[in-house]
Amino acid sequence: MLAARLSEDADREVVLLESGPGLPAGSVPPEIDGANFLATADLPDRQDPGVSATRVTGGPSTPYRRGRGVGGSSAVNAMVALRGDAGLYRSWGWDDIEEAWAAVAVPEIEPDDDELGAVDRALLAAAVDARRAPLTRRGGRRVTSAEAYLWPASDRPNLTIRHSTTVDQVALAGRRAVGVVLSNGEEIPAERVIVSAGAIRTPALLLRSGLDTPGIGTGLQDHPSVPLTLALRSGVPVDHDGLVIGAYRQRAGIQFLPMNHVGRDSVGFGVLLVALMTPRGRSGSVRLDPQDPGGPPLVDFALLADPVDIRALTSGIGDAAELVRSRPFAEIVEEIYVDHAGTTLDALTGEVAIERWLPRAVGDYVHASSSCAMGTVVDADGAVLGYEGVYVCDASVFPTIPDVNTHLPTTMLAERLSARWRRGRS
Repeated sequence: MLAARLSEDADREVVLLESGPGLPAGSVPPEIDGANFLATADLPDRQDPGVSATRVTGGPSTPYRRGRGVGGSSAVNAMVALRGDAGLYRSWGWDDIEEAWAAVAVPEIEPDDDELGAVDRALLAAAVDARRAPLTRRGGRRVTSAEAYLWPASDRPNLTIRHSTTVDQVALAGRRAVGVVLSNGEEIPAERVIVSAGAIRTPALLLRSGLDTPGIGTGLQDHPSVPLTLALRSGVPVDHDGLVIGAYRQRAGIQFLPMNHVGRDSVGFGVLLVALMTPRGRSGSVRLDPQDPGGPPLVDFALLADPVDIRALTSGIGDAAELVRSRPFAEIVEEIYVDHAGTTLDALTGEVAIERWLPRAVGDYVHASSSCAMGTVVDADGAVLGYEGVYVCDASVFPTIPDVNTHLPTTMLAERLSARWRRGRS
């Protein structure tokens, strides 16, 4: 998106460097184009293979799903397009969000009646405040950031797009950026470098480049979430090529997200995800491995490290239990499980039992955020403090994690920063 916006000014030369594959118009894989976002897991070149993370400090480090290639995570995510709390953005001093939202080119379109799955319908019937989820789709197809922004700009003479090209470091002359160094040793000069590698890869790249701004890689957040696995009754219709998610409910900082199916390897199951969208904990981190600084970073989300978050998510699980025991869910669900061992929801009786279970069950929402926070690592224009010509524009610069799925807020962030840069405010 940034490359498209910045190259609108013909006197500016823009080079986009992407470590993964391209995504040219007319060559989008059906796994990306289709309604079932889980199918993108069958595209290994579209997943970052080098990122693992611990969700709870001291727990195991397991793979963390991140998009890779032109289009980034917009090509593999669940397509949920929520804008978030305008008051939160204003509290950060962002007084230009209306202008930024008006510029966003990614669609936000609710699914049709015949696209909703059984779990979607159950949630919509069980909760009066549940809604159909706006999705980044048009005409039944996913619209990636590449399609929305890059395809219309791809023939501009001042825009160069290089995919399958990995940046190793920002090249510095003292405390001023002079370009980047690729993993093959090639140097590309530049007057300004904008790092948009996400809340895990961005701080790792800055640290590997030798930047010493305090706070790089600290404050990492994600939305803590737990799944309630729904064993569907025999005869409940399931379209494994259809939408995984078509509805949502959000109240009191908790999001309830239905999954109509979980892939062809788990036929007969759905899920209700329960996520804390307003976590207070900020003790997550991204660090370089001292034994292998050039290798994968060490990532710890430290979910639920704050007792307030445990209490909030515990309350959300209680609300979810009421939902899935309501008549609309009972009509389609035979049993509800809370782990792979077959423990049922009925075993979680009372808040104490839930709080003991949470550290074992909690996972991420694949919404890494805030590891190079604005006001700490970067200024209001995304410029890295203490350096010239180094900027960051991705979810890592959010002062705190937004209270919704992060794709659309990150797109809005890119619109507002690119507009500021083009107006010469940076």
